[in-house]
Parts: sequence; C-alpha cells; structure tokens
Amino acid sequence: MEAASRFVALCWVAVLLVWVLFALSVKRTQEQQPVLGRLFYLSFTVLAALLLNGRIRTGYLTRTILPHTLAIGLVADGIVLGGLVIAVWARAVLGSNWSARVTLKENHELIQRGPYRLVRHPIYSGLLVMILGTTVLAGQLGGFVALTVCFCGFWIKLRQEEVLLTKRLPGYPEYKARTKALIPFFL
Repeated sequence: MEAASRFVALCWVAVLLVWVLFALSVKRTQEQQPVLGRLFYLSFTVLAALLLNGRIRTGYLTRTILPHTLAIGLVADGIVLGGLVIAVWARAVLGSNWSARVTLKENHELIQRGPYRLVRHPIYSGLLVMILGTTVLAGQLGGFVALTVCFCGFWIKLRQEEVLLTKRLPGYPEYKARTKALIPFFL
C-alpha cells in the first residue's frame, strides 16, 4: 500500500505541475465572476481536501470501508492514473482559454474537440476520477464524503461557468444541449 500511496501522491504532484506550467500561457481575461462566487465553490474544495487527507476526524468519517490490500492499491492507482490522463488531456486541449476562475477570455473559443466532444467539463471529470481513486486508496468513509462534497463544489462552479458562457459565447447553448456536463451519455 505504501507504493500505491506514493504513486497517487506523484499523480497529484504531476497535476499541480502541469497546471502551473500551462497557466503561464493563458489569454487575458475579458470578464470574470465576483470574488464571493468563487469563494463559495472553493469552500467545498477546501472542505473536501480536509476530509480526504484525514484532517477532519469525527464519528464515522474514519470508519474503514475498503480493506488496505495490494489489489485495492492497484485499483486505486489505475483510477488515479486514468483521471490524471483525462484532466491533463482536457487541460492541454483547452489551451489558453483556461482559467482557475469563472471567466471569459479575450477571443474565447468554444472547444469541442478531444475530451470536450464527450463532456463539457472534462477537467472536472478527470479531477473527480482522481479523487475517487484517492478515496479508494484511503478506504475510509470520509473519503467518499469528500468526493461528494467536491462533486457539489464542481457542480456549483460549472453552473456558474455555463451561465456566463451561455450569455457570451456563440454556439454554447447548442453545445450544452447535445453534450453532457461530466459523465458521457449520463450527466
């Protein structure tokens, strides 16, 4: 399990490094959300991180629901790696249109290729898959609660993004009508 934990940690470091590197080449912001809107969904992310890494330890949250076995570790590694591939692929395809905040960039383009053919928010999908794998590795109820909290935070953020993009980006309403948000053919 120790090797699986190191692998999962390396995948998370890889995501952070890719994000920092790619953030150096984004378009200038034309319009962005108010700070309070950002703080709202970020609070979900912070809570999920605290739950996932065991900083919040109360009641049933520390209850082990998946055993710490080699098989579980390998499954967790595979899930995290799959999520990493999805998130990095989506981030690379999105290119200079990306922002950590809900924004509209100068000369913003509607990206519908790569993973964006399958879902409107594949970066969130990939990160949620990584969180699922990390949760499987941890094997505790608190991890699954963290996954749910993080899902809610991403859902709030994607809804905020879609309000802006529907108003300001030509073709977005049609794209939204034919492409699921996070899970192909389902959600």
